[in-house]
Amino acid sequence: MTRPLAEDLCRAGRRLHEHGLIAGLAGNLSVRLDEDRLLITPRGTNKGQLRPRDMVTLPLKGHDHGETTQASTELPFHRACYVASDEVGAVVHTHAPALTAIGIRGLDITSTLPELELAVGSVVLLDFAPSGSERLGRATGGAVAEGAGVILLKNHGAVSVGGDLDDAVNRMELAELAAYTVLLSQEQVGDIDLARIIRLHAHLADGAASG
Repeated sequence: MTRPLAEDLCRAGRRLHEHGLIAGLAGNLSVRLDEDRLLITPRGTNKGQLRPRDMVTLPLKGHDHGETTQASTELPFHRACYVASDEVGAVVHTHAPALTAIGIRGLDITSTLPELELAVGSVVLLDFAPSGSERLGRATGGAVAEGAGVILLKNHGAVSVGGDLDDAVNRMELAELAAYTVLLSQEQVGDIDLARIIRLHAHLADGAASG
């Protein structure tokens, strides 16, 4: 069971990297292995170049940072999301540029595009908390427990959850596209990469057709 899910994480990492939602060493992804364990991407790796053997298996519950030297530093909020809801099967964290900008500016996506909630669930913005901290974990888990599908982290990108990895990735991509739309409507973007937006639109349309 672990190997196929590890391969799924690699594919998801490449997909997000190719579409510009993850760059450099940023971002992290995980899936629920079973009721007791999760599989998470390692720290300090390019998510477009992941290998199945890189993934780290850890208990869903725990606070011993000695066990997490290889796992993503954001392990606390990954764990918190799974503990918060049995329906969460995957967690995705990116520094997607439009979503990150929305979080920094404190803009409300769903008041501009209320239909977004139908696609991704509620979208919430959390106050800043240090990266990798238990405080960030508690806040993220609390948002998931209240039904959030996408969580904007002040100055720190976004988190999406889903029943499986495809669901979580799709929510992230849809939210990123919505964030671009909001920024455009607010005239708060300088040089817009229209080609990137068109590619993302096409990718989402292809996914809807094949889904």
